[in-house]
Amino acid sequence: MQNANNNLSPEQLELYKSILDEYNRYRGVSEEEKEDVILKISSTTFIDLLCDWAFKHVFGHNKELLMMLLNDFLPEKVIDIEYDPNETDIFRGEDKQVIMDVICHTEDRSFIVEMQKSSNSNFRNRILYYGAATITRQLSSGDDYSKMVPVYVICFMDFRLNHLTDQLVYRYQIREQDSGEPYGSQLAIYFCELPRLASQKKEKLSPIEEWFEILLNMSKFAEKPANVNKRFDPVFDACKQARLQKQELEQYFRAMISEQEKQGIAAFYRDEGYQDGIEKGREEGLKQAISRLLAFGMSPEDISKALGVPISEIQAD
Repeated sequence: MQNANNNLSPEQLELYKSILDEYNRYRGVSEEEKEDVILKISSTTFIDLLCDWAFKHVFGHNKELLMMLLNDFLPEKVIDIEYDPNETDIFRGEDKQVIMDVICHTEDRSFIVEMQKSSNSNFRNRILYYGAATITRQLSSGDDYSKMVPVYVICFMDFRLNHLTDQLVYRYQIREQDSGEPYGSQLAIYFCELPRLASQKKEKLSPIEEWFEILLNMSKFAEKPANVNKRFDPVFDACKQARLQKQELEQYFRAMISEQEKQGIAAFYRDEGYQDGIEKGREEGLKQAISRLLAFGMSPEDISKALGVPISEIQAD
């Protein structure tokens, strides 16, 4: 088997097979099935931007591309950015640490940019927590509150949430309930629900619609579509799988397999009906789901990521 882009060596092929063997869903499949999985991931022209590793690789290392993305979604123009560390370290004791996809700031704003492949019962709370954590770490003891700057959480999602309307981007801020008067600009949360493109798509795409099309379908393109604006050429160039170094190829493959594993857990969780139970407040449903997944050999770490619950609760179970 050969990768059209990278011509996988026998050593790389064996490495990828050994990675598959780390996951329960692939451990018992045939050699031919393993090679088919490897081929589907490694032979695409472009990497899959729905994968968090790929999203971070493209937008977490290229300021120009990230600013291009932000400027098509935000009301104020971003001229320059500085990347922030990818993990907050301000919490104490048993407080929850936060690891995000891409975080950056300007002189007067902070940004969190996330790619979310699947939902979970605590999704809205988790995104709010990300924003609150970023606000909190702006100040140290004794700092004046005037030092606070607005935080924008821009979340691209390969799923839909329940809303009162059907639109591509949902923008949330704190407002007075009756008059709609804004409390301030301290926190804004953007939900960019990629599957909604199908219901909104027109013959000529707006910049936001073009981004939705690219983020949804990058790994499906054999080449850059002729109808996509030339300004997106650097995005396609940055996504070429042939540009990845050997270590990056391994990281990408691991991330894609891990995403598939989490998708399998989430699908099981939904199919068994536990999701509805949690949303209605029945904690017993979550406990049963965790017990079943542990019994199937899923690791606490993977269950935590897929279901959005603290790993301590899974281990305690």
